[in-house]
Formats: sequence, C-alpha cells, structure tokens
Amino acid sequence: MKKCKVCGESLSEKFNFCPNCGDQINKKTSKNFSPNNQQNNKAISVKFVVISFLVLLIIGTSILYFSGIFDAHKIENHNQSVNNQANTGADLSKLEEINNLENILKSNPEDYKTLLDLAHLLNDSGFKEKAIEKYQQYLKKFPKEADVLVDMGVCYYELGQNQNAIMYMKEALKYQPKHQIAHLNLGIVHLAIDEKEKSKDYWKKAVEINPNNEIGKRAQELINSL
Repeated sequence: MKKCKVCGESLSEKFNFCPNCGDQINKKTSKNFSPNNQQNNKAISVKFVVISFLVLLIIGTSILYFSGIFDAHKIENHNQSVNNQANTGADLSKLEEINNLENILKSNPEDYKTLLDLAHLLNDSGFKEKAIEKYQQYLKKFPKEADVLVDMGVCYYELGQNQNAIMYMKEALKYQPKHQIAHLNLGIVHLAIDEKEKSKDYWKKAVEINPNNEIGKRAQELINSL
C-alpha cells in the first residue's frame, strides 16, 4: 500500500492517480524529451555544422593559395622542350587574355614585344596554328631569333608536322650553334620518326653543352633510355 502525498488517501499499487484528489502518483520527467532540450540540441547541431564548414573552407582556401592555383599567369620569352607525345588541346580560359593582346596589337602593329607575348600565349594555350602565324610574323622582323625558331618548331611537332619542326630547329642552330634546347628537341623529333642514331647524336651534343643543368641531365636520361 502507498499513500497519496496530497490528501493522504491509502492507495493500492495499481493506482497511478489518487481516486480521492486525482493527483498523479508516479510522476516521471525526462530531460531528453523536453521541448527546451530539443531546441537546444538543434541549435548546437546547426552551430557545429556552420563552424565545421567555415574551418574546412579556410583550410581549403589556404591549400589552394599556397599551391599556386591563384597565381597570375606570367608571359615571358621562353623556349619549350617538346614532349614525347603531341598535345594540341586548347585552353579556352585564356581567350580573354589573348583578345586583350590582339587588341593592343591592332592599335600598335609595330609592338613586337606584345606580338611575341601573344605568340607564346597562343602556344601555351594550345592554339598551335595561331601561334605559328604570330611567330612567322615576328620572324619577318627578326629572322635570326633562335629562341623563336625553336618555339615555332615545337608547335609544328605538336601538330604532327615533324619535318617542319626539324627544319626550323636546325635553322635556329645556324644562328646559335650551342642552343641546348634545340639539340634536345631535335633528338626527340628524330626519335618520333624512328631515327634513333640522329636522336642520340643531338642528345650527346646537348650534354656536351652543359651536362649539369636540367636540359643536359634530361638529354643524358634519354640517351640512357635508348
């Protein structure tokens, strides 16, 4: 037997409510199911998700920044060494930059620095035929520029026109016999047409010019691979 805490009525164990005053005998409360606790839990969950997202965003941005993804594209006079396989895929993201350079040339056709920058950008962006046009236009004014002849040869190689590539790279060697990249590239182009002995000769020359820089080391690796 138990008694009601309100009116003192004696009660059987089976009663959950006092028949005299109606008070609840077995009062149970649960923190887990209170509305306030549910709201608090929801608030904490939303806050946790927002903070986690911000942390991940900061970390991801930092990684991209320090990896150089946000670096500006730098145009410079340069030589390229050809790859073993041609790559003619165009980078359409450079169209605005290309158009800007073309507009500068329209206003000043004698701006040969911009002309060469445009040729290099077209080359780097995969517009090989357009790059060749600009290189040829530049070479009309400066026909003995070995670097430009080599770059144009790279374009021909990547278009699959190996004989043209060889012709312009050999022409570069007329004006600059110790042009190391020209020798390296000529070896690669001759390898593409299965002339291994000529490839080896050009690579040996590249090593003789400078065995310690990256071009010389690559030439030696190619010799070893044969």
